[in-house]
Amino acid sequence: MRIFWLPFVVVILLVFFLDWIISSKLWKTGKRYARVLSVLNVVATVGTMATVFVMLGTQPTSKSLFVGHMATTARALLAFMLVLIPKLLWGVFYGLGCIKWLRDDFKTMLKSAGMGVGIITFIVMLLGSVSTPYKVAVTRVDLDYSALPAAFDGYRIVHISDAHLGAYAGDTSFFARCVDSINSLNPDAVCFTGDLVSMTVEEARPYVSVLKRLHARDGVFTILGNHDYAMYMKDLSDSEKAADVQELCNLQRSLGWTMLNNSSSIVKRGNDSIAIVGTDNYGKPPYPNDFDYANASQGLNGIFKVHLQHNPQAWRPELLGKDAPLTLSGHTHAMQCCINIFGWRWSPASFIYDEWGGLYREGDQMLYVNTGLGMVGPPFRIGVEPEITVITLHRKK
Repeated sequence: MRIFWLPFVVVILLVFFLDWIISSKLWKTGKRYARVLSVLNVVATVGTMATVFVMLGTQPTSKSLFVGHMATTARALLAFMLVLIPKLLWGVFYGLGCIKWLRDDFKTMLKSAGMGVGIITFIVMLLGSVSTPYKVAVTRVDLDYSALPAAFDGYRIVHISDAHLGAYAGDTSFFARCVDSINSLNPDAVCFTGDLVSMTVEEARPYVSVLKRLHARDGVFTILGNHDYAMYMKDLSDSEKAADVQELCNLQRSLGWTMLNNSSSIVKRGNDSIAIVGTDNYGKPPYPNDFDYANASQGLNGIFKVHLQHNPQAWRPELLGKDAPLTLSGHTHAMQCCINIFGWRWSPASFIYDEWGGLYREGDQMLYVNTGLGMVGPPFRIGVEPEITVITLHRKK
């Protein structure tokens, strides 16, 4: 895998600087337990950092071995973050407490606060890795459209996204619960908006029997996300990556799902109909860009469209025109971290994406960004639970 050396070196220097301060202060107390903690602190840092370095610097040539390697790397990265981030926050407060012109009592308060912030951060991150990722949130959204055909008033779509199956290393229990939850909602259609896997089709194979149980009255509709292109498998040739993508598409078809590769599917209710339009991933380098809405929606003039596109950045008039009343996307995960205070929501994803989670409107067009079921990178979710969205369409009277 590619390593960005400059940030990596900066992190190493920062980590050892913090550990030098912490360990030297513990050692100077002269107390045995403090000196033991001093040694354990250094061992934890060096051990987790070395593990991350080794795992990122190697990649199995066999796709079948890569799934376990990827899960181990993610856990090692999480352990490193659990060691680093609380100490980093403590270091900020400790540094502020060393400013000479501050009152002594305020300096002491800042240093004590740093310890508290570090401990709280560690607990929040730990809960975000062992609890939150397995608590599914069902979000219900009602949308009104004057253009919706009368026969589709009350039409129920379950929207899911970003499974990233490899993060669970073959453990099917979580997704079995997700499938049961979705089926219990009796959806008219299930729309999956990409990133079934993180690296390779091999991740999905243990989940075939579970995913086959997913059903809806009009079927399950699916598209590709950026991770579904095997683009992160650096040792594969372009032809091998293309073959992996084809295998993944075939696997989803074998589940009974309708694979929409820049194509559409018509859903009928009596004499009325709507179209589910699916486009391949939209992105800027290094992400793949096979987006072709014009081709996907060809011949559908005047038909109400539900557009499936992994990347919410494709929700732009210059790309879609005024043609798609509803677009469903995923991709952002809300960066697996969200602050929600009395309805006010913020995520670091907002630094990159104008639309990162929830419902957005622009004139008569609407976008819903699902924050995903699975995880990519460090296996944690803080303040943002895995999401199943129930979207009910209503004909505006």
